Amino acid sequence: MLRANQAVRLGLRAASRNPELAFARALLDQLGNLIVFLPVLLASLFVFALVDRSDFLAAVRAVRALSWPTLGGLTAAASLAFSAGTLFWAGALPLLAADAELDRRPPSGNFALLASRGFARVLLAGLVAYAIAIAFSLACAAALFSGLPALVARPSRALLAGTALIAALSLAGSVLLDLLGRLLILRAAAFGEGVSVAFGRAASLLGARLGACIVVSAAFLMLDLIAATVAGMVTGAISSTSFLNPGVELLALAPRIAMGLAAAAVFAWLEVGRMGALSALALDAEGLIGEQSAPPQPAPPPLAEPVIEALPIEDE
Repeated sequence: MLRANQAVRLGLRAASRNPELAFARALLDQLGNLIVFLPVLLASLFVFALVDRSDFLAAVRAVRALSWPTLGGLTAAASLAFSAGTLFWAGALPLLAADAELDRRPPSGNFALLASRGFARVLLAGLVAYAIAIAFSLACAAALFSGLPALVARPSRALLAGTALIAALSLAGSVLLDLLGRLLILRAAAFGEGVSVAFGRAASLLGARLGACIVVSAAFLMLDLIAATVAGMVTGAISSTSFLNPGVELLALAPRIAMGLAAAAVFAWLEVGRMGALSALALDAEGLIGEQSAPPQPAPPPLAEPVIEALPIEDE
């Protein structure tokens, strides 16, 4: 059985052997953030243009008129970003699974074919995974807010314990549903299964290897925190040298942008490695990964000759 540390190593090795996947993921993340931000930026520009004319009522009317178009633009941009991410995983996950199974870089030139064939399945699986996660979060939030008036009006130990229990279940359930959604998308992309079959087998794999899945998630969470801390320290050092100095602030834009792009590339590499590690666990459950050979052990030292027998004493 594949251990969690071996799955993490296989995932990071697959992400390192296929660096174009991490680069494409980072580029999609940055473009997706930009596309989602564009409708709000355009609406703000229209409103600020009217405010400059000192026509407050016109600005209010513009805000009311632009609310629905902005919401529609945000929905369209989010749908486009989600579809692009789904298309990426439809082609990337089979390659990561092949890398983990073959223990080498898979043949090039298959990404577009795999993405086009698995896009519909992965899109439906992604919608199901996000719908379950959003529904669970909304249910937990509704339970907490419904109990808040009773807790304020008549506080008691039972209500406090129930609120703490719901909060703990919300946190634990979010982690488990995130893993379930990732495994669902993985099985739909790498194994070519339908949503119902992929959901059942993903839930079975999560139940059978719950400890390994949580360890993999925790390991990559720690790596994300380390990368975020390093990026924050470097960005803070750049900001401290350019504080309240317009000229230096302008010159500091380039290193800040470079640091942001570098951090995005590192986070994308870790995300690809996380999915590669989960792919290794799924492949191991199907018996497609052999036993990981243990590292060679050094040869034991030769037994020392007893001192009494090594003394050059002649027999009488």
